[in-house]
Amino acid sequence: MLWTIFLLLNGLLILVLLYSTRRRQKNEPPLDKGLIPWLGHALEFGKDAAKFLARMKEKHGDIFTVCVAGHYVTVLLDPNSFDAIINDTVFLDFTRARNQLLKRIFSLQLPSIKPTAERKWMEWHFHGLHLTYMQFFMLEDVSACLVGCFSFQCNAGPAAFWLLGFLLTHPEAMEAVKSEIRCLTLQDTSLQHPPINPLEAHSTPVFDSVLSETLRLTAAVMINREVVQDKILRMANGKEYHLRQGDRVCLFPFLSPQMDPEIHQDPQIFKYDRFLNEDITVKDKFYKKEKRLKYYTLPWGAGKNICVGKEFAVTAIKQFVFLLLTHLDMEMCDPEAKLPPVNPSRYGFGMLQPDGDLQVRYRLKMPQHKM
Repeated sequence: MLWTIFLLLNGLLILVLLYSTRRRQKNEPPLDKGLIPWLGHALEFGKDAAKFLARMKEKHGDIFTVCVAGHYVTVLLDPNSFDAIINDTVFLDFTRARNQLLKRIFSLQLPSIKPTAERKWMEWHFHGLHLTYMQFFMLEDVSACLVGCFSFQCNAGPAAFWLLGFLLTHPEAMEAVKSEIRCLTLQDTSLQHPPINPLEAHSTPVFDSVLSETLRLTAAVMINREVVQDKILRMANGKEYHLRQGDRVCLFPFLSPQMDPEIHQDPQIFKYDRFLNEDITVKDKFYKKEKRLKYYTLPWGAGKNICVGKEFAVTAIKQFVFLLLTHLDMEMCDPEAKLPPVNPSRYGFGMLQPDGDLQVRYRLKMPQHKM
């Protein structure tokens, strides 16, 4: 027993010594180890990563190194310098971070669903918006396989929730999307053979802008790399920083560029037309310090490790919302209700989860009822 205690104390002493000997070397990013040996900033980072990293950015600038549970993580928040990390497959490795992320994301269990008689859908139903989409799929007689696939994409469900939530709480956005959809359906009814999927046959710049704005506000992925060889990181402003082998590098696009006021005016506010030009074409020119940005929003990652399911997810989200708006009457139970806050512990794992729900009521549209 005494020998065990001695070994534990000895190991703790070694950890403290290793922690205390880490010093910022020449040309390395600012180092912030925190007050607790080994643990560093782990508690604050895990509780609300966005709030913590925003505080570090204000203190140190666009690049800094922090200690998190024994790991030293260099955080880069300058979107103009992201390519130096994203495109490096020699000095940086993604394998371990990818495996950890897959384990966290896909540990998902589908809820059981019971078929509902269609006539009951003609009455008003009261539910939370989050998971309503599952019931609607049963009404549309979509196979259980498709429901499973949609649910398995653990980011697509929350994305649909936020998109619908923003539309319901912003009437001008809802009307703009419905107006665009009405134009599509009017065009198709005049055709002898209307397209099976109107969203694929026509461009939907307003709908796309709403989705992009939704993802800007709620997609909070962290792009992580492990430094496998000492690396010189060359920033867009010409500065160079030394990254140590064994450390980790992290990009957090949610903080910058997505919530950067230099790039997006009033970044906390939902603006459905933020990604539209005045002529209703897609806006893709954004600037920081008078330099055009390659990355002005990054919900899907980038480079060789971009989300392979991006196209499927976008199609699924848009198709689901399109079907809902064209087949159901939906409104909030309380017209003054607000969207629930996000769960701050979910920063870094893809789409943010709502910490609460939005109560809505819905019914099947009458055949003669126009949207």
